[in-house]
Amino acid sequence: MIKEMTHSDILIVGGGLAGLGCAKHLHDQGESFMLVTDTLGGRVKRSPDGKVNYGAYYVTKDCVNIMPYITKVRWLKWSDYHFHRGSEHYHIFSPRLIKHIPAALRLFPDLYRFRRHFNKLRRDSLDHPRKELIEKDPYLSRLYHMKAAEYIKEKKLEAFVKEYLEQILWASFFHDPYEVQAAYFVGSLLPIIIPSYSFEFRFDELVAPFKDVIMTDTVTKVTRTDNGYTVLTKKGDEYSCRTLVLATPMTVTNQLVPPQKIKGTIDCSYYHIRGEIKPEYDVRNYNFFSLEEASLTAHEADGTYLYFYTAKDNIHKYFNKFEVITKDTWHPALFFLGDEYVDMHPAPNLFLANDHNVASTEDAFINGIYAAKTVLRERKKS
Repeated sequence: MIKEMTHSDILIVGGGLAGLGCAKHLHDQGESFMLVTDTLGGRVKRSPDGKVNYGAYYVTKDCVNIMPYITKVRWLKWSDYHFHRGSEHYHIFSPRLIKHIPAALRLFPDLYRFRRHFNKLRRDSLDHPRKELIEKDPYLSRLYHMKAAEYIKEKKLEAFVKEYLEQILWASFFHDPYEVQAAYFVGSLLPIIIPSYSFEFRFDELVAPFKDVIMTDTVTKVTRTDNGYTVLTKKGDEYSCRTLVLATPMTVTNQLVPPQKIKGTIDCSYYHIRGEIKPEYDVRNYNFFSLEEASLTAHEADGTYLYFYTAKDNIHKYFNKFEVITKDTWHPALFFLGDEYVDMHPAPNLFLANDHNVASTEDAFINGIYAAKTVLRERKKS
């Protein structure tokens, strides 16, 4: 049974980082709004106690917009990485790295160049659409539309990628790194040159100023009206608004409003466990495996373990015994396959805020701020 309709001039659907970024900026500007979400944090999945992140695993020093709302847990050091390819087991600083020094010298200048361009993109994205900014930057535009496989060949990185980087990058994409765009390939290697950390989100602190306008529910239907939009939820509540912000993954957004062409999605399954890892994998905190195994294990600061996989569930291969804290599939985990852009203002009084066009926790939050600013600019015009 549908209950009495609730009206909000601005309604945000989705409480992930994009939705929260939007909500925070609106609140800071003194604007009234409501936010409906089924899960605070959205696709940023966490352990029941909030101490371990399952999805957004690390942040870099450059994530300046979300940094006030996180607590750094552990500095991610390359010396903590252990690699496995069939019967071969080696760490990052093993003698085999020496032969890859020429390739590293070809790659590193591009990492610093990409960092400069990407940080400028992030700063400018607070006030301008990502597509416009990327396409105006010949360097970023080329990488955004180039496949990583082409970039690897161009830079002659094949052997270096095969022995080291593809394992690390699989852990970033949960997918064959040769098939993503070059911009994501290079961007995901920035932790080589930027301090990076595992962390805890302080969501309660972020939402404290506007927690009273957050409704826990799932939106099932959006209808455009003469005066804006009406939104129906799973609980049977109905909301009306003049301005609607859909801060949901594009797979969800496309079910609620006229769909747009989007990038291919990637799913990933994971365990969070307490247990005993086998001795051959108890050498470093992080175990990276070949693309054929498509797996990763991480020893967390609290003594628990994470195990990610996209192919076969081989948890018994890595652990002698364990107790499951969480077992789930992240669906979709990421939007990394392709170079499509989505229109973030596809209809009058309708705005999108998500990480589709540029994916990361920091960029989702920035996109939410940009959506809020765009909403306020459009309201002034009217």
